[in-house]
Amino acid sequence: MKTRVRRPEIMAIYCPLWHNYPHASSWKGYGWCEWELVKSAVPRFPGHYQPLQPSWGFFDESDPAWAEREIQLASEHGIDVMLFDWYWYSGVRIMEEALENGFLRARNNKRLQFALMWANHDWADYFPAPFGKPWNMWLPSRHCPQDLEQVIDYCADHYFKRSNYWKVKNRLFFSIFQPVKFVDELGGASKVKRLLAKIDRRLRSKDLPPIHWNAMLWVPEPVAMLKEAGFHSTTSYNIVSGAVSPDLLVNYESVMESHQTLWHKMKKTSLPYLPTVTVGWDVTPRCEKDIKWPFPPSPLTGNLDYPYVHVVCGNTPERFQELCENAKRHVEQEAPHAFAITVNAWNEWTEGSYLLPEKRTDLAYLEAIQKTFGTR
Repeated sequence: MKTRVRRPEIMAIYCPLWHNYPHASSWKGYGWCEWELVKSAVPRFPGHYQPLQPSWGFFDESDPAWAEREIQLASEHGIDVMLFDWYWYSGVRIMEEALENGFLRARNNKRLQFALMWANHDWADYFPAPFGKPWNMWLPSRHCPQDLEQVIDYCADHYFKRSNYWKVKNRLFFSIFQPVKFVDELGGASKVKRLLAKIDRRLRSKDLPPIHWNAMLWVPEPVAMLKEAGFHSTTSYNIVSGAVSPDLLVNYESVMESHQTLWHKMKKTSLPYLPTVTVGWDVTPRCEKDIKWPFPPSPLTGNLDYPYVHVVCGNTPERFQELCENAKRHVEQEAPHAFAITVNAWNEWTEGSYLLPEKRTDLAYLEAIQKTFGTR
């Protein structure tokens, strides 16, 4: 009798930049959001496809009517979980409207599970980023035990009690973008382990299950320390490296190879690694228009600094589907503890990684997921 192969959950990263929020109006002018960079992007070299043309236009993702359309589209094409980038700066929240006003007020939101990835990096003005100059720092990210307890209390009240908050073995999935920073600023692995145990007790007092702590990583070296600190799994936000040509172009086939290289490195670590599949990479909309291509090294660091970096070319829905099939095979044959596959991204328009329909590709990237993994 043939054994039925378990289907991993498909978790798409949701970047909530596509609506106005009060801080954006204060920083950039009333009504501003990052759609402005999408609209004004320019091609940097022959054949460079910019500006992108979202098929749904420049919609307000914090409107529950639009969120309903996103949920329907995602659920019909094999997406199981939306992993929302979530921003908290010592009690200051930004961009939560996409989740709280849009997704959670959508009438059909139970069709998808959702979870949070705490984007615990500093928030600065890279809209566009000044070339060769320090960024204007808006909100620095700092960690302390008291602040983490406030984070958990807020999430318990606003998210964790929802029936469609994603759980892994009856633990609430919660990802950290910069896990090493998180552990270091909280005093090291031993202190963090005790703190996370305290948080689980805090959640139990609220009749909630404990947390499944997930770490975003691109190298295997921190895994042992993170396991000691109480983390349960790892994944990567995206994978965009490959062989860079002198003109700063990277072929997607090289990026596909980089995916498999990292998957194999991470599967040897002591925590389950959820393989990531990345649609593409083009951060030029976040760059100043008068900086000529190929971008030169920064005079500040002598390096190519984000977002003045390479562009991935040759990413097509067909190649993306091949990458999805490789990830599926990797989970089935080599990484049985990988309970999910991470997709970057649902809507990273200014980083060139999106599943939402665009004029050139329409629904083809979503159809690649559906063809590979089916729907539940």
